[in-house]
Amino acid sequence: IDVYPNVNIWDNGFEGNYWSNYTGVDADQDGIGDTSHVLDVRNEDRFPLMGPINTFEITSNETRYNLPIVSNSTISDFHFNSSQNKISFNVSGPDETIGFCRICIPHALFDGNYTILVDDTPPLTNKTLPASNTTHTLLYFTYIHSTHHVMIIPEFPSIIILPLLIVLSTITATLTKKKSR
Repeated sequence: IDVYPNVNIWDNGFEGNYWSNYTGVDADQDGIGDTSHVLDVRNEDRFPLMGPINTFEITSNETRYNLPIVSNSTISDFHFNSSQNKISFNVSGPDETIGFCRICIPHALFDGNYTILVDDTPPLTNKTLPASNTTHTLLYFTYIHSTHHVMIIPEFPSIIILPLLIVLSTITATLTKKKSR
């Protein structure tokens, strides 16, 4: 008699693994299936991923970072431009289906809000996930599949924009007054 059956959990309490035969849905759009993937009575992944993980290593200021991307698209031509703080890559998948990416960006790389562009236009869905924390931001976005070029760039912090505009206006007014004298 098996009084204490071993049960294996295939996740870390937040996300699990990608299973090609998982047929669940992701209604909350976070890249994680909404129902468990049961392998058998003793093996369960409570948080199956909706696409495989691709991890890209980048270097910025002599520090290496891993950027994991969960996606149902094929990802190619991944680049990080450290002088512009710009991440870019291509995505492709079966035409006219919905593609998604969930990327984890370390705050040490760049922090704040982000602009995501798919072929120079905003994606269908674009959100920062609640699982983001003090060290990483999780971004999730969707698009209609074909082949696309994705760019992720940090936004200028909005708290700085108003003071910067005031300073620039003051400088412009001062220069205009000096020029008119």
